[in-house]
Amino acid sequence: MNNQLMMRLKVPALAALVFASSSVVVGARDLGPFQPHVGAEVTYAFSNKYGPDAEGTLRFDTVQRDGNRVSYWSSRGLNTTRYLRSADRLDAATFVLGYGERMPNVIPGSTTLGMSIATLEKLRATGRAPWTMIYDQKMRSIPGTLYLKGKTRLPLIIENDLRDVPAIHVVGEFREGDRTATADFYFHDDRKSPALIQRFIKMSWEKEPREERIVRITAGRELRSEMEQALSTLNRYDLYGLHFAFDKARLLPQSKQLLDDIAVTLKNNPLWSLRIVGHTDSIGDPAYNLKLSKQRAHSVAKALEQRGIKASRLTTAGAGETEPKASNQTLEGRAQNRRVQLIRTDR
Repeated sequence: MNNQLMMRLKVPALAALVFASSSVVVGARDLGPFQPHVGAEVTYAFSNKYGPDAEGTLRFDTVQRDGNRVSYWSSRGLNTTRYLRSADRLDAATFVLGYGERMPNVIPGSTTLGMSIATLEKLRATGRAPWTMIYDQKMRSIPGTLYLKGKTRLPLIIENDLRDVPAIHVVGEFREGDRTATADFYFHDDRKSPALIQRFIKMSWEKEPREERIVRITAGRELRSEMEQALSTLNRYDLYGLHFAFDKARLLPQSKQLLDDIAVTLKNNPLWSLRIVGHTDSIGDPAYNLKLSKQRAHSVAKALEQRGIKASRLTTAGAGETEPKASNQTLEGRAQNRRVQLIRTDR
């Protein structure tokens, strides 16, 4: 992925993830990259037994000393909430794999976003730590052990800024009766926020592995000023915050803020006109991907027209999978290739 990533417009340091366990955060700026605040969003790319790449987004609705309430929705139609207790971030040794509509809203003694501080400290001190995974909506679990393998850095998009964040590589071995699982994990290497950035889990009773990667973090703020700056100087801007239904061109309600930002930008610059270009990853048939990319660009244009932008200022196109920005061999690369691009056509 690193060899194919393009330079991005730099933005101020922003809070983005969500993993501190004690303090109440009231501002979005000048915080570490994994600190919680209201409105922050974390986007995951994942694949599992239900199919190839999909995306899920977690949003922090409340951030308080005792815990954080989050909403989670995915491109496959899941929409749910969960309350994350701050106390569990300190010493829980059980991890919940994902979300489900039938799962409890509160799961005491467990973490969802990463490992606890106590688990990280044990790994650092001894190279191993006990860990249990809850792996389905029936709350079934499998115990095991984590083993520290080493340190590395992983690329992560925070807003539209590509950064390398410090990470530890951990492997896991799990067993319950005749069931076994092996796992490859990468956690943020920071005591205050040991978030799980990437995971690959192979369970003996499932045909397909479970793979997930954080691909993007946004601070929940308006992106209008950044967008306007990029269109003024570079004549183009890549959008990653538009949410579409899985394998469809229908925009989800969670896209409203970004669509509003685009419309305001165009209203503030009445001489600008835009070409809206849809891009996909390489999964599936190229002809189908090209068609889908055109349809998604058209959906964005229609949404802007509904916000008062004249159709004469907008044109649409689709590039399908033909203009990748990153490798299509990885979850994070494919997620970066799924985008909508704005290009000024008045110059």
